[in-house]
Amino acid sequence: MKAWDNFYQNVIQTDLIKREDKIVLAVSGGQDSMCMLHLFWRLAKKIRLELLVVNFNHKLRKDSLEEANIVKFLSDKLGIECILEDINVKGYAKKESVSIETAGRNLRYYTLENIAKRHKYNKIATAHNSNDNAETVLMWLLRGSGNFAGIPQERTVSRKLSIVRPLLPIKRKLIEDYVKIHKLPFCTDKSNFSDIYTRNKIRHSLIPACEKINPMVVEHIFNLSRIQTMENSYLEQITLKCLRKCVKFNKTKIFLDLTMFLQYNKAVKYRILKNILPQKKYNSHINLIMFKILSSDLSVYKISDEWSFCIKQNNKAYFIKDKR
Repeated sequence: MKAWDNFYQNVIQTDLIKREDKIVLAVSGGQDSMCMLHLFWRLAKKIRLELLVVNFNHKLRKDSLEEANIVKFLSDKLGIECILEDINVKGYAKKESVSIETAGRNLRYYTLENIAKRHKYNKIATAHNSNDNAETVLMWLLRGSGNFAGIPQERTVSRKLSIVRPLLPIKRKLIEDYVKIHKLPFCTDKSNFSDIYTRNKIRHSLIPACEKINPMVVEHIFNLSRIQTMENSYLEQITLKCLRKCVKFNKTKIFLDLTMFLQYNKAVKYRILKNILPQKKYNSHINLIMFKILSSDLSVYKISDEWSFCIKQNNKAYFIKDKR
């Protein structure tokens, strides 16, 4: 199936995009996002849509200005308004003590949401594809997060705004073919070739090795993610009902009633802990806390510099925020 057929089938069958939607398109200038821009331009000819393109200059590379110009050129050619935004990624990363990658992602979404709300748009579209999803699943697996749901196709920001990823079922190869056939301009981010980033190591080494074993591995991971997403949604509803009965929160403590907690199914207990664990939501931390509960270990467990976990003899457990 070609990129357009896959895209159109996905947005119509899933009701991801509706007539009269007002959509902010996050377009970096790479092949994925330029393909998405062109696909939405075609879609807008079939169903009435209002589109707005946003491009970000992270002020990290000299190529950023060229990317902005290419995005503006194609947007103008297609008759779609384009906003060019500068964001101070280095400054944010230093202030918040996060990586450059995390800082860029946080600032992009924050700015996109503000633009959408200011212009009264109801959706933000990003160009994540099936390969991105496979890379994310494998990265989380290697980090021990135990989540195979991958990148969500839709995420609710507020009652009037959601983030959608309509290219998620489409493999990168089909996107590259589409860009070539339609002769779309694009830029290549040279940092994508650097293996200092975990995602790039997975992209350049792990996935090609998996594809030698099974060429359909990216599709299989995507299907696994969709099944996991549906199961997560169902189990999360059950978990939240149970959580409300056995957990209480205040500013410095999270109380867990073990008498009630221990009555629940093992999968629900695990999910409750994952929901309330203040930091470091990895399998290893959750498993250790579960072991301490089952063995009635009263020793204090330091989760991080900020939070500790302990069990009291009144059959209650506490996540306590340490005073500084």
